[in-house]
Amino acid sequence: MINISEPELLDAVKSLLNDQRFGSQLQLTRALSLRGFDNVTQTRISRLLKKVGAIKFRNNNNDAVYRLPLKQYIPRAKQPIDSVILEIKHNHMQIIIKTVIGAATLISKIVEDMGERLGVLACMASDNTILVIPCDVSNIEETTNNLINYLDMNCHR
Repeated sequence: MINISEPELLDAVKSLLNDQRFGSQLQLTRALSLRGFDNVTQTRISRLLKKVGAIKFRNNNNDAVYRLPLKQYIPRAKQPIDSVILEIKHNHMQIIIKTVIGAATLISKIVEDMGERLGVLACMASDNTILVIPCDVSNIEETTNNLINYLDMNCHR
């Protein structure tokens, strides 16, 4: 068995996702096998998909398929967090944070660390949107301002 380097495997996954649509990790595993990447486990496929930023979306036939985002941008270690946050706003019930594709999960971890002391009960993230549930909707403006300050944002709401 040939030892396959991680960069080679990542490049192969990116190439396949750019060229074809896969509805399951098993389909991607088979395609990699046809390219000479044998014995790649489902667990490894899952990690590779996360590393390349693959997302599942519904195509025109309403089938869920993996694809690479059109643009993926994750901040570098020394880059400010606000460089990936596009907008923070609320509807008097919930707070929404819009980010560039691929950054919402990272930012949601930071927001969760704020905790109830700053008004955040919980949050959930997709690829580019975070839903923040405040502890008390009567204090939603204060919680939104806490988020802006905590994330060091100067954006429009």
